[in-house]
Amino acid sequence: MGIVGTTAGTLWYINWSDNSSIRLVSGHKTKVNGVVFSADERHFATCSEDGSVRVWSVPSNELVVQFQVLSQACGCVCWSPSSNQESACVAAGYSDGTLRIFRLSSSEMEMKLHPHQVAVTAVQFSANGHVILSGGKNGLVAVSSPVNGATLRFIKDHKGAPITTIQCVNQQCKNLGLECNEMWLAASADRRVSVWAADWLKDKCDLIDWLTFPAPAYFGDDCPPPSLAAFCPADPSLVVYTGYGVEKELSFYSLAKKQIIKKIALPDWATCLSLSCKSQLIAVGSKERVLKLIKSTSGRFQDFLQHSDSVQTCHFSPSGTLLFTVAFNEILLWEVQGL
Repeated sequence: MGIVGTTAGTLWYINWSDNSSIRLVSGHKTKVNGVVFSADERHFATCSEDGSVRVWSVPSNELVVQFQVLSQACGCVCWSPSSNQESACVAAGYSDGTLRIFRLSSSEMEMKLHPHQVAVTAVQFSANGHVILSGGKNGLVAVSSPVNGATLRFIKDHKGAPITTIQCVNQQCKNLGLECNEMWLAASADRRVSVWAADWLKDKCDLIDWLTFPAPAYFGDDCPPPSLAAFCPADPSLVVYTGYGVEKELSFYSLAKKQIIKKIALPDWATCLSLSCKSQLIAVGSKERVLKLIKSTSGRFQDFLQHSDSVQTCHFSPSGTLLFTVAFNEILLWEVQGL
């Protein structure tokens, strides 16, 4: 018998006598760019600079399958909204401008799309799964069909600044005077957020609002903090935003009132943001290695310092009971008890 380590960051126990093997430890050896739960929370997917997408089971955290693309970095990953195991798939965006759709049941790549000429920086299935929205480093947002791979339209409103966030929610917009069955938003590195109402089966996609957040000139040696935005789970007519600006803060913007109705001060610039559907909790990460959990209704917070590097990604599970955080290639899974 013996233990073998691979360049993919995996340790195997091998029994030479009967040619059997057991995977002992598996993890990403390079920077992890994304981690996201499946709709039923039975799996989660991670993607990395080494071009790999890995799917893990919950709660065992065992590696189920790995999809590897050579010579490309994988910058983002998302799950299809279906909770059916047979139809569940992940979509991943790569540095060569391609999207790849992988099906979990067959452990194979189902489709390769090429909607972008530059690196893909954000990807998300629409709330009903009819289209895939992807953002590029040049600010273009592509709307693609997961059925035939065709690019259905380009949205150029953010052109010139990398897309940092795309989010889709299943939400009627009658209170905003629009006929649609879902809303989505995109944020770009120049502190702009666009909010849209869509009915993809009717080929409808209308701009609801356009937000621009002012900021002084940035003189840091590194890149400015990212522009981050998300719908409030309890009330999708509220958009929560944070990014480089005059103050370090979370801003709550009302789409109905067309104004910021609330702010929560932050001690550090945020590097990642996630909102929970449970207990009105907001997770915020920073370069200071701090994960901060904030109660959005009261501003009450608690800090956690378990990471050894900048917290670059945080993501609540759909139920809000679990939370992933990432610092370089270090992934922590938290059980959320509330504040």
